[in-house]
Amino acid sequence: MIHDALADRAAARAAHRLDLLRGTTVRAIGRDREVRFRAGEPYRGASRLTMLAPHLRATADDDPRCLRGAADGLALRMRYTDPVPHREHRPDGDIGGLVFDQLEQFRVESVVPPWFPGAAANVRHRVEHWLVTADADGITQTNSGLLLHTVAAMAWSHLTGFPVPALVEEVIEPMRAALAPEFGPRIARLGKVRGEQERFAPLATEFAVGVADLLGAPSGRPRRALSAGQRALADLLRGSGPEDAGVPVAGDPRHLSEVDGYRIFTTAHDRQRDATGLVRPAQQKEFRHRLDDLVRHARLNRAKMLRDLAAALAIPAADGWEHGLESGHVDGRRLATLITSPSETRVFRAEAVTRKADVSVTFLLDCSGSMKQHVPLTSVLVDTLTRVLDELGVTTEVLGFSTDGWNGGRARRDWARAGRPAEPGRLNDRLHLVFKNADDSWRRSRLGIAGLFKADLFREGLGGEAVRWAAERSRALGARRGLVVVFSDGGPADSATAAQNPDGFLETDLLRAVHEAETRGSEVHALSLGVDLGHFFARSLVLPAQDRADQSMVDEIIAALGAGR
Repeated sequence: MIHDALADRAAARAAHRLDLLRGTTVRAIGRDREVRFRAGEPYRGASRLTMLAPHLRATADDDPRCLRGAADGLALRMRYTDPVPHREHRPDGDIGGLVFDQLEQFRVESVVPPWFPGAAANVRHRVEHWLVTADADGITQTNSGLLLHTVAAMAWSHLTGFPVPALVEEVIEPMRAALAPEFGPRIARLGKVRGEQERFAPLATEFAVGVADLLGAPSGRPRRALSAGQRALADLLRGSGPEDAGVPVAGDPRHLSEVDGYRIFTTAHDRQRDATGLVRPAQQKEFRHRLDDLVRHARLNRAKMLRDLAAALAIPAADGWEHGLESGHVDGRRLATLITSPSETRVFRAEAVTRKADVSVTFLLDCSGSMKQHVPLTSVLVDTLTRVLDELGVTTEVLGFSTDGWNGGRARRDWARAGRPAEPGRLNDRLHLVFKNADDSWRRSRLGIAGLFKADLFREGLGGEAVRWAAERSRALGARRGLVVVFSDGGPADSATAAQNPDGFLETDLLRAVHEAETRGSEVHALSLGVDLGHFFARSLVLPAQDRADQSMVDEIIAALGAGR
């Protein structure tokens, strides 16, 4: 079991590194600073991007080069496709739209400049892999699927100049021979103008409409996918509706299709409380004694943490002037020296730069029920990091979020009295907890941090609202760099809210809250316990869900915080 957990954690970290690499590629080549990959999916801000061409829809089961090829293809589409003419010329209907999207994608992949040799090789590998696996998955078992697969292979080969894989060529050759008299000349005309989207688009529309007409129906979407071939065809047409016309559009059916905005039924019962006010004095001392024992047994190296955190969080800052230099700005106060000592060269000055920790760190702890089991670990990490940061002069806060009741609490009772209106929005009593505020030192907050051991604080979790709250408090601290560090073991969960609202209501709000916080200058990190929260947080570190903190875990956390700069 331990081996499986380590393997899962290693796999999650490898996937996260690949997400970072793919996101960097798309932002650089595609010239879009907002794109990030989370859990293998591309996002612009909080909105998931739909991959219009089927071969760009790589999954975690594909090899890493395929995943890189799909990211490179997305980047090329962003760089070389103008969305306005693409929407104007895109034909109606699933079949026509699919073929048109594929032609435009093949066009941009055929004009990769020579200074992107890696991208060219990756997208070629991705298309070849897709052609072979789509055939193996049964796409050629129906006449419609065989025709569409043949058209895709013919168009890609003619536009890029690469040969169709031999395994695919054997299957599509009879269909290609039948299509060649009519569509061969059309593909040749497309190839001549592949460098000019304005001239390419009308010809691609004519080509796509011709393919749709061959199938005899505008949509071509099977009503019931019974055979393997029909299922493969339905998957091919997924995401090819007219609402997707354009260079990748926002729209995640799991989260965004039914969720227009975040709503709250009532805030009348919401509370923000200091943790010390919820724990009896005798219990506070008992909890603090328990936490001190755990910290002592963890044997964490505080001196090393001080050095590492200082290096990770310090940023260059101007600190006056350095005088008596041999290069830099002329120092007016030393010009007289040239009269008395003409050979003197140390008459320059330069701005002195020092490294200062102009940083604030806000720890935000998920206090939903499942996190109760992780308190021995999270309390030690938060307490130790807060203490060391306090010694460095870094402003810190320790916050938590939960609900004031189970299954909706008083908010749900108010909703029931109001006649149970549909889709009421958030339907529970929000509870925000302050274990340590920014004005208090670690020493004055020792009892408050120990309040994490109060078991009945842990109920359900409204993550999106908590991230907004923590980010607002972080920005109010006025530091040049404000970090919000979230400890959690899963997505937001509130049973009453989930039961009365569209799927993904709370998850979508968390995505939007993280995006809003990042946009407004906060740096949001997630320390996830035993699960990968990369879908919600671009900066996510998977920690083992173990009972005790150790030095290697702390080192990883500090490295992650430093890498966020």
